[in-house]
Amino acid sequence: MPWSRPSTTRSSRTDVATDGPLLICYDGSDAAKAALDEAARLFSGQAAVVACYWQPLVARPGRFGNVLGEVVEDAGDINRREKELAAAIADEGVALARDAGLDAEGRSVEIDGPIEEAILAHADELDAGAIVIGARSRSSLRSLLIGNVANEVVQRATRPVFMTPSPQLALRRGDELARDDDGAGAV
Repeated sequence: MPWSRPSTTRSSRTDVATDGPLLICYDGSDAAKAALDEAARLFSGQAAVVACYWQPLVARPGRFGNVLGEVVEDAGDINRREKELAAAIADEGVALARDAGLDAEGRSVEIDGPIEEAILAHADELDAGAIVIGARSRSSLRSLLIGNVANEVVQRATRPVFMTPSPQLALRRGDELARDDDGAGAV
């Protein structure tokens, strides 16, 4: 009997679906576009969910949320516009994904906590075959201060993560490698 690929593969931490859709995290940035393009190139024809995550202005009650809600005259209007913007960004990503050969649908996902937790929970909900995310160009200090969503997703995921650098980050890394190569023979 010939060997066939199982529908799931066993990892040391959990079962990982191999036939679920790609979860493409899309925010309209150059990094997100690069990740979507590379995923489409490698996984042409694959089912995909293009998701844009957004958080309401006053998502959680509490001291800060109440104060912010009092300062902003119409938080509901701001939230409505943010929701519409997230839907438009997801639609843009779907159009790009379909043009690139993926069988894509879009989702605007309202979140009430850290984005990396929302991405991981959404991947579980979809039983995603992989998470696709772009890496942004940030300084080490900025990443330390405000965090790095892509890094957190990679470190905490229980399924494959496909991460692509933004064009700017790839160019900067290429320049750094070229400088290292130029100085490698110097004494």
